[in-house]
Amino acid sequence: MTNLKKRKSIVNVGVDVGKWMLDVCIYEKEIHWQDENTPDGIKRILKRLSYYRVERMVMEATGRYQLNLAAAAYKKAIPVCIIKPYQYVAMQVPSNNWPKQTR
Repeated sequence: MTNLKKRKSIVNVGVDVGKWMLDVCIYEKEIHWQDENTPDGIKRILKRLSYYRVERMVMEATGRYQLNLAAAAYKKAIPVCIIKPYQYVAMQVPSNNWPKQTR
């Protein structure tokens, strides 16, 4: 039996894109997993995400390796944000746990 409450959950998804693997994280649920960056792997990811209302999927621009997932998500009406890696670094807020830069 399907958990209907799960279907109503609004989530944000982050994807770390690699040539061979995709690391997927659902922020609100603290769920993460890894799947292949292949058409079959992308289908499995989108099937798993179909249990949620995805508010946005954010991934980094990694050459062209993100394009298949972005196109497939777009076809499923999932809003996709592709950011450049240096924009991501600029958005990070330093914390006391980060090593300080050498001078």
